[in-house]
Amino acid sequence: MPGLHHVASEVVVDPSMALGVFTNAFRVQERGSTCLLEFLVYSATEDRAVIVGRVPVRKAFLPVIRDQIAASLGANDSSAGRAISTSG
Repeated sequence: MPGLHHVASEVVVDPSMALGVFTNAFRVQERGSTCLLEFLVYSATEDRAVIVGRVPVRKAFLPVIRDQIAASLGANDSSAGRAISTSG
């Protein structure tokens, strides 16, 4: 993919982000040449999801994200979360 390459450099974790934020759902919103990845907490009881994080990325970067996730999982396991439709 043009313009994308593997970089093996040090990653520094901000102490305030060390634990991250719990999420069990996500959605992708298309916005021109970029996409907005939204991470959510979904409640089946309340039938609603709350956005807990947003990350804007270039569309060209999505295959890299997909491939890294697939490599980390080693298998297709969709039982641990939920994709939320982009309507609304």
